[in-house]
Amino acid sequence: MKAPYLFTVALIACGAYSVDALAHVEDADAAKVASCTFVKDVSAPTNNGKYTREALGSAMEQARADAEKAGATHIVWNKIRNANVSSVGGKAYRCGK
Repeated sequence: MKAPYLFTVALIACGAYSVDALAHVEDADAAKVASCTFVKDVSAPTNNGKYTREALGSAMEQARADAEKAGATHIVWNKIRNANVSSVGGKAYRCGK
């Protein structure tokens, strides 16, 4: 449980991503966004197509920042289907408060 937290803190400390994007765009499933408005598809490349926790985490935070800029509040991530991952992506939604 500490590893994802430390990774997020490291990304923020290095200035790679804004605190706002990390705090304001939540991971969700289809049920959670059923009554929300679709904003856009988001995606980001992994570091050299690597399937590592660090590469995937970095790509997911890039996509999350893109979703936040578009006004989204939630992301439903696409499933990763094989080990040759060149990008991650999902659907960004805006849900009412």
